[in-house]
Amino acid sequence: MKLNLALAALIGMVAMVHGQQQINQECFNRPNDKNPMECCRAPNIMPPREELITCMQKFPKPSGPPTPGSPPPGHNCMAECMLEQQGIMSGGALSKDTATSKLVALVGSSSEWQAVARKSIETCYSQVSSLGGQKDSLGCSVMAGSFMECMPSMMFTNCPSSAWTASAECDQLKAHLQKGCPLMTLFKGPHPH
Repeated sequence: MKLNLALAALIGMVAMVHGQQQINQECFNRPNDKNPMECCRAPNIMPPREELITCMQKFPKPSGPPTPGSPPPGHNCMAECMLEQQGIMSGGALSKDTATSKLVALVGSSSEWQAVARKSIETCYSQVSSLGGQKDSLGCSVMAGSFMECMPSMMFTNCPSSAWTASAECDQLKAHLQKGCPLMTLFKGPHPH
């Protein structure tokens, strides 16, 4: 099974937030045109399609494009919905233990990927814990959006060597994310440059 990084990036884009800050414009300057999906062969960690559709219906796509460099309206709500559907978030609080057990189960029997899952959860949980109960203008959890944005980037940057394509281009993409840029900035699309 492969992680659909394009879908992960889309979810990341919908869920993306760094607190209430904009994304650094430098993040939109891709280091190269390599498709990130060709760099890391990962297990599928996407939520069930039905859960994604339920949340997308509850929080429809905004009618207009987001302000360049800013998260789209509803990104935190979409993330909170998906995390609640998975039982990872309840009452505005993230359960690190539940997130870990769910992700470890999704990556399957590979001990390498289980270690990546644990490390990614630990890193992302630590990064977003300081956000506490902060709510956005729609009343949704800022922590949820930040957590959902963090996870695909951490999984990519911690990809085991057995699943990683060793190349200068892939290493450049990894370095791009290690600067704090979200995974979605590595995909071609209507990103400002």
